[in-house]
Amino acid sequence: MSMTISPYPNALGAEITGVRLSSSCDEDIIAAIKSALHEHLVLVIRDQNLDPGEQVAFSERFGELVVRVSGEFLHPDYPPVLILSNRIVDGKAEGATDAYAGSHWHSDLTYAEKPSFGSMLHAIEVAEEGGDTAWANMYAAYDALPGDIKNRIDGLNAIHIRDRRRNPRAGISENFDRDVNEYYDIKVPDSVHPMVRRHPITGLKSLYVSPRFTVAIEGVDDAEGQPLLDELFEHQKKPEFIFQHKWRRGDLVFWDNSATIHLAVGGIKPPGVRRLHRTSMAGEVPYG
Repeated sequence: MSMTISPYPNALGAEITGVRLSSSCDEDIIAAIKSALHEHLVLVIRDQNLDPGEQVAFSERFGELVVRVSGEFLHPDYPPVLILSNRIVDGKAEGATDAYAGSHWHSDLTYAEKPSFGSMLHAIEVAEEGGDTAWANMYAAYDALPGDIKNRIDGLNAIHIRDRRRNPRAGISENFDRDVNEYYDIKVPDSVHPMVRRHPITGLKSLYVSPRFTVAIEGVDDAEGQPLLDELFEHQKKPEFIFQHKWRRGDLVFWDNSATIHLAVGGIKPPGVRRLHRTSMAGEVPYG
């Protein structure tokens, strides 16, 4: 069996078949996956059956893993694994739902000084209807900006925060089923990143803001900065930049956080259950 990489006819994304992922994959396979990731930004690797420990071990082939600052929803035996699930156990979701993760366009962990370079989601259970995930290409979004907007944002930095209570665009969902204050009182410093980021491997420019984490432009009055952010947020989710994935059990999706944003589309029809396991690799301090 040989690995096949088939690009999607969208703004980004490729499907990989014919490979069994594990921590013992040879270096040629790892190198091919890395190369495909830098080219296509989102890889859908079909028909995988990784237990949490195997996913951790495979993910570590691409870098040091990040453990979320909140202990909620982490796998009890493998803390680098974040459980995403809408199954209700004792009146609460057993994993992070859209109310906690993914309900607004974002790139993972940009509130950190060193945001995540890449993330993997492994589909353990999927719902028959709903539960898609969408990704948008931020190379393409930046390239498509009018010249005057490019000139305005090149060299500017934006402020990113974790706390939804301080972000009117995200806010607290009515489906948030934990103690909101306990969840967001964890002390996490805000971060400041270039609005236009150069990719650490390709060197290409991407638009590096998102409505989930970006709340202001450093040194720019809100009267000017907030309308500009709103314009950028509308621009970056145009259909021509987006690939939407319908999950199949066994899918492992690996994406590049440096040049994409993503969204949990939602719409799972009861009694459908979706359970995904996420691992994230540490990245570098973004630069423009």
